[in-house]
Amino acid sequence: MASTAHDDPEMMQEHYDSEEELQQKVDRLAEMVRESQHFVAFTGAGISTSAGIPDFRGPDGKWTRQAQGKEALKGVSVVEAFPTPTHMALLELYNRGVLKYLISQNCDGLHRRSGFPAAAISELHGNGWVEICESCGQQHFRDFKCTRFMRPGGPKLPTDHFTGRFCHCGGRLLNSTIDFGQSLPQKPLTLAATHSNQADLHLALGSSLTVSPANAQPEITARNGGKLVIVNLQKTPLDKHATMHIFAKTDLVMGMLMERLGIQIPTFQLLRRVIVGKRTQSQMEVYVRAVDIHEPSIPTDHVHAVEWDIAGPSKDFPDKKEHRMRPRADVAEVVPTLMWRGHYREPPTPVPVSLGAALAVNVLLAYDPYRLSWACLSKEELPDGQVPTPGDLQGGCIPDYGESHREYCIKKAQQSRNCSDEEAAKLIDTRVAESIRAAKGAASRPEAKAKDYPAARPGDEPVSV
Repeated sequence: MASTAHDDPEMMQEHYDSEEELQQKVDRLAEMVRESQHFVAFTGAGISTSAGIPDFRGPDGKWTRQAQGKEALKGVSVVEAFPTPTHMALLELYNRGVLKYLISQNCDGLHRRSGFPAAAISELHGNGWVEICESCGQQHFRDFKCTRFMRPGGPKLPTDHFTGRFCHCGGRLLNSTIDFGQSLPQKPLTLAATHSNQADLHLALGSSLTVSPANAQPEITARNGGKLVIVNLQKTPLDKHATMHIFAKTDLVMGMLMERLGIQIPTFQLLRRVIVGKRTQSQMEVYVRAVDIHEPSIPTDHVHAVEWDIAGPSKDFPDKKEHRMRPRADVAEVVPTLMWRGHYREPPTPVPVSLGAALAVNVLLAYDPYRLSWACLSKEELPDGQVPTPGDLQGGCIPDYGESHREYCIKKAQQSRNCSDEEAAKLIDTRVAESIRAAKGAASRPEAKAKDYPAARPGDEPVSV
């Protein structure tokens, strides 16, 4: 918010290292990365500005302009933004085992969209595209912004983070972004602190390092004797603890670093995983289910609709995230054409699948948003139709989020009603029950499906994989 903007002109001023200074500093950074045994990165809004998303405390940042009585600058729609070279460099370093863990203050979802698994990142302030189950703590990464369910006549930004949708376990799904005044859930913070304590190198990228308790993470490494390197155009309160401060844009620094490490920054591609299968119990049925790319036991909403190449009645089951049809005869080959939400102009995608020897096939697809083309990376036959559960399924869960969210709602109710803890808790329980009834009632209306599943913007012609 505007009150958190810099009030010191010196802290707001941007600085740039000379070419010679920059070369020398990145040389040192590359050497630190090579020598590191536990390398951790910390990111702020500055790494997303080249994607067209304004930062917060830069000279034209959102909070800076609001503090000056100006309107915030409008950037690109976040759901259409591409991960930047910095996002992709960090992903490649993680995939190669160089980067051990990522801590981020950003809510824009670009780290997860770049391909980072939920278990490898602490998104301390939440993620606007992630819902967390109030009951089991499972994260669900969406292709749409997870706005909060609004009661008729209620506030535009409810304290209750309920989105109006439900987890496969039956629990309410909560928007995961953290409000000002709301405590951070403990698991992401604990993991961030654990890795910060273990780190011998902490690289802070594009952050003013002014927001607590997130900014304590790089400081933990420095106070434990590890190296802290800051890449930011502005000075920060942690400069006194830093081994080195590089005054340059993050994309430039990461490009130079990767070149010195001999590692190419991969081009962003959108990864999608779908399960195509058939059931043969009482009546033949084929289905398509989109799932999380890292945790295929978790269904997603990525597929908007399916066109089938075989005759028979078809039906969508939004609660199970499945698109089904009943062929008039047994099928060994099927080519469903997948329709996407179209944030990156994804064309419809025919996916040929053989179901002769297996009841299901696990298909991993990659979309090139620059060439508007799809490719199939792998097809794994699942003989019994069962999707294997990954060993780190619980790694992406945040089991304490539901309880910390409830405590926040009770605290806000106490403040607004000036009532006791017990009275506030009863009020919240009543509102939760009401919200469940209202959400289930809304989901049963015909227009609800159109709202939850907006029309995709496919290309002119299907692109086969």
